[in-house]
Amino acid sequence: MANEATKITLLGNAGDVMEYTIAAGAVIPKGSIMKISASPQTVAIATADGDFIVGIAAEESTATTTFTKLSLWTHGVFDMYSTSGMTLGQPQKLEGANAITDADDDTIAQREEVVGLALETVGVTARGAVLIFK
Repeated sequence: MANEATKITLLGNAGDVMEYTIAAGAVIPKGSIMKISASPQTVAIATADGDFIVGIAAEESTATTTFTKLSLWTHGVFDMYSTSGMTLGQPQKLEGANAITDADDDTIAQREEVVGLALETVGVTARGAVLIFK
């Protein structure tokens, strides 16, 4: 993959790490934006608008990895990529794998698609700081 989030500052208790289930051998680069994919508490890499985001992968999983648990950061400031740009103070949602943009849906039903809050304004195909609070 490409454009993974880069940790700037972990907040809370070292990023308030949560542990989720993944498929054994799942290829997940560190810094990937993760979504809930199945019950119970199973995650996968988020790839589309509308995915319910739960955090950022705090470690890498490779095709030869045999573990089925993955730690996710849920609270911190991360440098993140946007193909459409970000606006200071606006909620950010997923627009593609490891790419975010200004959220355009303010319904209660879609509140979990928000990745975080933009801490700066950046242009098209740029990176900027985002506050994650899952």
